[in-house]
Amino acid sequence: MKKLGLLFLLATVFACSSPQTEVPTQSLNDVLACANLAGLQTKYGKENVVADTSWVIGADTLQGSMIFPRTSKQVNVYYRSGEIVDVTIQGKSSAWKTDSGLYLGLPLQDVQQLNAKNFTLSGFNWAHGGEVVSWEGGKLAGIHLATFSNTGNQHDGLSDAEYTQISGQTEFDVRHEAIQKLNPSLDMISLIKPFIPNQEEGKSISKRISANQIPPAK
Repeated sequence: MKKLGLLFLLATVFACSSPQTEVPTQSLNDVLACANLAGLQTKYGKENVVADTSWVIGADTLQGSMIFPRTSKQVNVYYRSGEIVDVTIQGKSSAWKTDSGLYLGLPLQDVQQLNAKNFTLSGFNWAHGGEVVSWEGGKLAGIHLATFSNTGNQHDGLSDAEYTQISGQTEFDVRHEAIQKLNPSLDMISLIKPFIPNQEEGKSISKRISANQIPPAK
């Protein structure tokens, strides 16, 4: 079983790759459509699939696979009850794009055009910096997750004060003048299958939320 450290190592390799210069041709939607591990192995070959990978995040254990590891075609694949629920690419470039037109390295203003609406993202310069919080009902709403994390916090064309204005644990409309000037590029894209919990899973989620939000009785 591969460990979490391997994922971080591979993520670092991709983060150091060259920026995207051409529009990719491989469809990330096809990976999501594989449905399960057997589907991945049939479509992409067993030799190109790291079948058993797991990551412990908080109270949750995520199970998944990687296809074409250590290449421009790497995709991280996550499961729930054996079924693929999330396929993710990250870094500066990748061989994959979504059928909607998203690919790594695509500037924010181009993503606005694809969404056909403005959208909301989190401030930069923290653990969840640049994550799309809501597509605000645009064309990308539903199965797309995306991040403009701006690793390294480069902000050419912006003063430090302007960059500070759009940093931190706050949500921003992408029409914010400083965000438009920064125009960061996508460095993580996920396609997901929306999760509808069953009754038992719903109870577990409710208990977890209550434990985290409701102070213990004195």
